[in-house]
Amino acid sequence: MNDPDLITESGLSVQAGRYAPYYLSVLNNRLAWGASQLYLHLFDIGLNEWRILSALRNEPGIQALRVGEMVAMNKSVVSRSTRRLEDLGYVVARLDRARRLLWLTQAGADLHDKIIAIALQREAALLDGLDAGDLDTLFALLERLRENLAKVDAVDRRLMGRD
Repeated sequence: MNDPDLITESGLSVQAGRYAPYYLSVLNNRLAWGASQLYLHLFDIGLNEWRILSALRNEPGIQALRVGEMVAMNKSVVSRSTRRLEDLGYVVARLDRARRLLWLTQAGADLHDKIIAIALQREAALLDGLDAGDLDTLFALLERLRENLAKVDAVDRRLMGRD
């Protein structure tokens, strides 16, 4: 092609095989989409609702803001998903000194316990072939990446002029 308006030179962007965000994104997208489809099919709740059930099973009686912090979801998604769980009878909210605290009902705890068994099966399939040393290394590296998110946030703020 000789059209001067078309860019034909290739290979000038990130190389997926050596770009960590590519792998993290593919893994997250595939795992999240699969889990959401599976949980919707089996239990009529999606991944966001599952994350809230999990957070409340780990820390009963917390505010929605804390749920969002735990599972890295924005407030509106937590609010909408929590309302759905309340409507389904899996979560109740109670006021305590002007704070709205969230609790699992027995039905919510039972549902959590069914889903966690599936989530752990999916994790085992993902980690198949990794020995204990591999897993220690993997989780140490993932934790280091999680800690480095603050540095990524700082780069973003600097580039947006919000230092």
